[in-house]
Amino acid sequence: MKDNFRYMLSNWLKWDKKSLKFFFLWVPALVLQPLVTAYIPKAMIDAIGKGVTMQNMTVIVALLSLLLTLTIWLDPFMKELVRGGARIVRMRYAVMAFRKTLSTDYVNIESLEGREKQKRAEAFYNARFSSGAAFVEQCAHFLVCVIGVIASSILIYKINIFMILLILLTCACEFFLLKFLKTKQVETTDNYSKLSGKFEYFYKLSKNAEASKDIKLFGFSDYLIKTAADFVYQIERINAKYTKQSAAISGVRALLNLVRELVAYAYLIYLVLQNRLSVSDFIFYFGIIKGFSNWIMNLVFSYMEISRCCTDCELYREFVEEENESEGKPDVDFNEVNSIEFRGVSFTYPASDTETIRNMSFKVNKGENIAIVGENGAGKTTAIKLLCGLYYPSKGDILINGRSSKEFSTNSYFNLFSVVFQDYCFMPMTVAENITAEPAYDKDRLYSAFEKAGITYKINSLPEKENALMVKEVYKNAADFSGGEKQKLLLAKAIYKNAPVLILDEPTASLDPISENELYLKYNELTEDKISFFISHRLSSTRFCDRILFIKDGAIAECGTHEELMAKKGSYYRMYQTQSMYYKEIGVAVNE
Repeated sequence: MKDNFRYMLSNWLKWDKKSLKFFFLWVPALVLQPLVTAYIPKAMIDAIGKGVTMQNMTVIVALLSLLLTLTIWLDPFMKELVRGGARIVRMRYAVMAFRKTLSTDYVNIESLEGREKQKRAEAFYNARFSSGAAFVEQCAHFLVCVIGVIASSILIYKINIFMILLILLTCACEFFLLKFLKTKQVETTDNYSKLSGKFEYFYKLSKNAEASKDIKLFGFSDYLIKTAADFVYQIERINAKYTKQSAAISGVRALLNLVRELVAYAYLIYLVLQNRLSVSDFIFYFGIIKGFSNWIMNLVFSYMEISRCCTDCELYREFVEEENESEGKPDVDFNEVNSIEFRGVSFTYPASDTETIRNMSFKVNKGENIAIVGENGAGKTTAIKLLCGLYYPSKGDILINGRSSKEFSTNSYFNLFSVVFQDYCFMPMTVAENITAEPAYDKDRLYSAFEKAGITYKINSLPEKENALMVKEVYKNAADFSGGEKQKLLLAKAIYKNAPVLILDEPTASLDPISENELYLKYNELTEDKISFFISHRLSSTRFCDRILFIKDGAIAECGTHEELMAKKGSYYRMYQTQSMYYKEIGVAVNE
């Protein structure tokens, strides 16, 4: 806790020095406000008892009222100034997490454990009054309570030390009872959140345009309505339980407060009757005793909130301070890639006991076109992600020009590859910026990439051409692209990068037959003087490749040219025959 407290305190002082002066103005205001409020009636009664003139009485009341007004005004004013600084601190934490997310290893982002770490980190800074933003405010409250408890204790001690002990005892009872009830309420809240989350999912599903087609055409509406109604019924029961628990918490607090006040009231009246206490002192000390109990409870709750901040901070730091496997490794410039070698590579996903890639070994030389084929789930895409450096081998090594990929930074490694994946994401920027990934680009080179990818006609049809915006979720006037056109844009991006290794993962999945055929005709041109990998489940599309790696259950089952693999009459042969039979049947049906 201490380490995380120092971490948050040092960041606050580093990022928000201006609010420090507001902090030290706010704290006295919070301390003085209840003390002055309790003292004003005493001062007035004492003044009357001593026969103070009306003029002097007015001066005394005016000065005390001015002090009270000042403290009341300073409280919300300084609070907002401190909160303004806290929001700056929160955004700094968000920026740190944002940078870490962009620089962290891909496997940490994709894995469930990595996503959970990121989610826990977000809780620290994501809300307006998140732990990262609330820390300073809670420190202020804690300091105020400490000062208030000390000042009140000194004043109450003059009456009776046992009064302090009584208040402490009732506060302790209140704390433990509330802690017990809050624990029960947390369980109820968790159940409420889970059910609410499920209901929200069904509600969002009803508004989803893609899902709506299946809902309407396959008659899922009744099921969704019934399921959602069941969730609502369960939520209502939980809400009723939560209401009872909240009422119990409020009732316990009210009862213990009443006990404290009645005991204090009775004791102070006794002192008045014994002529040991004046009427003005009675009013003053009763206010002090009430404030003392409030400060005690607020002190405990502030400490608990600071502890929560420290816990959340630890989870945040666990994410942002986690070292990447590639950190500290040097950048290496490769003039060319002459060879890539998988040497006994195996890979197991986090939280899995089964190897997805098993003892995979192969070598590819410059100028070779390699096809990677196999059934769905065989491990093709995983092998490619290993090749690209998105995953790190659990066993074995990947060699570039005979050097281990573990020897140099991931950025150096990423520069070697131009990749077109099945799943794609375009950034909310212009077409040109999406393709080039840079504000200053070579226009001739860009349009050459468009031409080779077969997308020039579309770009020229846009009013803004390459400067057209993308992603309609962000820009309403963004250009529309079909699935096939988006895939051509991805190909253009890979061509523009002109890396020594080209990887195409199911590049024709969204293309029409004409565009697919054009890609096959241009393939040799695109891969000239490069190492290329072509991943496909459609075996007929890989015949132009120099070698074919047939992957089965995460291992290379067969390797060779199309003719060699067909001659073996193994797994590749059987899969090819099955697919060709299907295409023949389709062809017959069409001809007929």
